[in-house]
Formats: sequence, C-alpha cells, structure tokens
Amino acid sequence: MNNEEEQPAWPSETYAWYVVFILCVCGMVAFVDRQIINLLVEDIKQDLQISDTQISLLQGLAFALFYGVMAIPLGRLADTGNRRWIIAIGAVVWTAAAIACGLARSFWQLFAARTAVGVGEATLTPAGFSMLADLFRPQRLALPISVYTGSSFFGSGIALIAGGAVIAWLARFDSIDLPLVGTVATWQAAFIIAALPGLLVAAVFFLTVAEPRRRRGIRLAASDADTRDKPTFKEVWEFVVANRRVFAAVFGGVSVLAATQFAMGAWVPAFFIRDYGWTPSQVGYTYGLIFLLSGTLGVISGGWLDDWFQKRGHRDGHLRVALLSALCTLPFAIGFPLIGNVAMTVGLLALAVFFGTMAFGAGPALIPFIAPPRMRGLLVAAYLLIANLVGQAGGPWLVAVFTDYVFGAPELVRYSLAVVPPALLVLGALLVASGMADLRRLLTLPLSNDGPAAAAGRAMGT
Repeated sequence: MNNEEEQPAWPSETYAWYVVFILCVCGMVAFVDRQIINLLVEDIKQDLQISDTQISLLQGLAFALFYGVMAIPLGRLADTGNRRWIIAIGAVVWTAAAIACGLARSFWQLFAARTAVGVGEATLTPAGFSMLADLFRPQRLALPISVYTGSSFFGSGIALIAGGAVIAWLARFDSIDLPLVGTVATWQAAFIIAALPGLLVAAVFFLTVAEPRRRRGIRLAASDADTRDKPTFKEVWEFVVANRRVFAAVFGGVSVLAATQFAMGAWVPAFFIRDYGWTPSQVGYTYGLIFLLSGTLGVISGGWLDDWFQKRGHRDGHLRVALLSALCTLPFAIGFPLIGNVAMTVGLLALAVFFGTMAFGAGPALIPFIAPPRMRGLLVAAYLLIANLVGQAGGPWLVAVFTDYVFGAPELVRYSLAVVPPALLVLGALLVASGMADLRRLLTLPLSNDGPAAAAGRAMGT
C-alpha cells in the first residue's frame, strides 16, 4: 500500500475551520489571562512595593519558564495522546491559576500563580498545532496556523480594551468585596474577573471538537522511526542537528524577533502612562485597538504572504516573511518611543506592531512542514520553550534592566524601548537570513525510507 492510500481522509473544510475558530477562542481567553498584567503595572508596583525588574519577572519569566518547560512533556503527550482532553484540562488549570493571581498578596505569591498559568496554557499550542496539521492539507496549512497565532493578538487587544474598562470601573473603589474571596484590591479583582470565561471555553471545546485522525509527515516518508509511538530524544536531536542552520533560524531568529513584540507589549502601557500621563483605560482602548487591528492583520498577512511565496516556488517562504518583517519593523520601532508627539507615536507603534507580528507564524508553520508526524508536537514544544524564554521572558526583562540600571529612572522607559527592540530586530534578522539557503536545500529532499535524521543529514551534506 502506498503512502497516499494509507492516509486517512481529510475532514471537511468547514469543520476544519470551525476547529481553527474554537482554538482561536481558547487562545484569546488564554492571552487575556496572560497579558492583563501589563495594564496593572503601576498598581501592582505600588501595592507590592516592587521595581520594574521585578515586574518584568512577573510579566515574563514567571509565566514563560514553566510554560516552556512544561511544553516539552506536553508536546510529547500531544504526539501520541488525546489532544482534545489535553486542551480542555489545560483550560481549567490556567483559569484556576489566573484566579489565584487575583488572590496573591505578595510578589512571591503572584510569581507562583503566574507559573501555574504558564503550566495550564502550555497545553494549548503543541496540541493545537498538532491538530491543525491533521486537519489541513500541507499547502493550506500556513494560513490556518497564522490565523490561530493571530488570535493571541486579537485576545491581547480584547484584554487591553476590556481590561482598561474594568480597571476604570474598579478604580472608583478603594477595595472590592467578592463572594467567597473577601476584600481585594482593584488589580486583584481585575485578574479574577478576566479569568472566569476560561471555564466556559473549556466546556465548549470539549463538547464540540473531536480528536482528529493522525496522518503521515509532509516531507518525509514513513519509516520505523516515524511509526513508533514515541521517537527517542536521540532521534529528535539527530534530526535537529542535521538541520541545525534551519533550526537556528527558527528557534533562534524567529524567537528573537518575537522578543521585540513581547518587550513592547509589556512596557508600552507603562510608557504611555509615564510619558503622556494616560490612564490605564486610555492605554487599554488605544493599544487594544492597535493589537486588534495591526496585530491581527499582521499575523494573517504574514500567513498569506507565506502562502504567496510558496505558490510561486519560493521554498524558503516562511523565513522570507520573517526577514521582511524584521527589516520593515526596524524604523518604526526606533521612532515611536522618541517622536514626542502622541498622535505620531500611536501611528508609528501601529506600524511597528503590524510589520512585527508578520513573523509570528513563521516558526510554528515551518515545523510541521518539515518534521515527521511523531516529532511535531515535541519540536513545537521545543520551539515554545526557546521562544518563550528568549521572547516573553527575555524581551520584557531586558527593557526593565535598561530602565533600572542603565538609564536609572522609571520615566526613562522610552529610551529602553528605543534601544532594546531595535537591537533584537537586527540580531533576529541575521539569524533568520543565515538559515534560508539550508531550508531551500532541505525542502528539495525526495521522500526517504531510512529515517528522518539520515535523510535530513544527506540533504544538509552531513
């Protein structure tokens, strides 16, 4: 029986896009719980008496460390387990943890609760990407993955707009009494209120989505290594080493580019509050609209442009999009913190977000395009580990360190934003460019029957 006959039938396109939609809803809710802290920076700093650097650890490291670390075993579980159950249970866990953020009364309690949010949300992306790879044909995969990735920016926009409105309403009270909880500060109540929709989303996902049948890899034919339930770490490592320049571009370059957006996402609200005297609700409405429009359109445009490159025979289209994203973002990332005019700042920021988010689908879309099916979840999880440690943890932390220790004053965060994201864009562009030629060679590889690492090694000339 040939490979084509062994493949299960593709599901209907309507159902496949419904799964994209419900995964997007999950991603939006998760991003609300993850990102609302960025609007609450000044209140949390004042209440807990902590520095910008400590805030950056709550924004980034507390979440990203366990989000990334847990993504590895959860990625292996997504390769062989029931992805429907994985995502539903994860949604319940991150919702409970987000509520716990609202109950925290010290830096370390909030740090611990944020790590638990990361553990729950770590279920979503490996299992979600793995499901999409079994629902869409290879040549149509980049767009749904980019749409799904873009939902996080839509969710961030909703978090900023709704969060700003909730904070404005809660600001009328010195404290809030909640049933079963007692008296909490306004920032604590905002965490709790934002978390509650997660329980409904978990139920809807579990009741309406079926576990899709798995299918073979896109580039590489079946072999003993492909068809075993769990590939060994040695096999996965050999596959990565054989394609080291490609994975350096994806795991390194795309992750560094992501760090620019995480850095801006974490500190732009504080920048507007400190430099322009805005309230959290003003920041939430304006920055939220930027994420809703520029962020979402940027990610979707990146997926469309990737498909456009692929249809015209450019096999390195994923990395072309990432490189183009970095080069186009650079002037706007330098300009928006320094321009000194609020209208121009908003306009330049919108352009920086649009072009910057075009690269976000490049890494996740490329991994299932080249990886054997039983390695997909694990490799996506490894990407998430690196992308989150470099991007979500490193980006905000670097800005805070420059603010606290280089420029020496919270109100000078604008200079940190003018230095850190542009430097990361240059580094990311260099890493992405270094892997493009090897990606083109890898994707000319004919189907092989003697294993992914060996076949990839031949393609790379090793």
